[in-house]
Amino acid sequence: MITISDKKLDQHRLEKVVAVLCQAFKDDPLYLAVFQNEQDLCRYIRLMVEYYNRNGEIHVAVDDEKIVGASIWNHKGKPFFSIRSVLVSGMVGEIIKFLLLIQLKSMIRLRNETLITERYHYNQEHHYLFMIGSVHRGAGRALMDYAIKKFRDCPIYLENSNIKDNTCFYQRLGFHSVKTIEVMGVLVDLMNNSKGDQIR
Repeated sequence: MITISDKKLDQHRLEKVVAVLCQAFKDDPLYLAVFQNEQDLCRYIRLMVEYYNRNGEIHVAVDDEKIVGASIWNHKGKPFFSIRSVLVSGMVGEIIKFLLLIQLKSMIRLRNETLITERYHYNQEHHYLFMIGSVHRGAGRALMDYAIKKFRDCPIYLENSNIKDNTCFYQRLGFHSVKTIEVMGVLVDLMNNSKGDQIR
């Protein structure tokens, strides 16, 4: 049986979450377009897991004491990966290390991707699903069911970068597309579970 935890991660569990998300996203169309190699992708995922473990919320799906999925959430009303929150959380060293290790092309493409998606980001109060990935059947559904129950005070917003594989999954959970944009040649569906919204 899959259980969900939303407690802060210790170092051991953080490493497991990074490994699961790296595996889950290695064939994602958008991240394939952004990152030069799987190593750069995993460096980025590690940075985001470390950041959101301090500044957001990470839900972990566990089956038979093994981590099989995770979702990363931005707290309602908080800016996404802001310089101020980086400084406050003491992550300057991690940021410098990331910038030194990642390939220049990956860095430029990541910045371009961020600028495009931020331009269309949902402008109503919401909970932002930054990333969700799993390596076990049913883990993604369990993570989303948990989040939908927890975050009932306002809509959930997400960017579906794998339209072919994930659209039906989100629609079954009550999400609908508010706009489809193109990011680096990849179609990305901007979705939420509020009624009647549309991003212009």
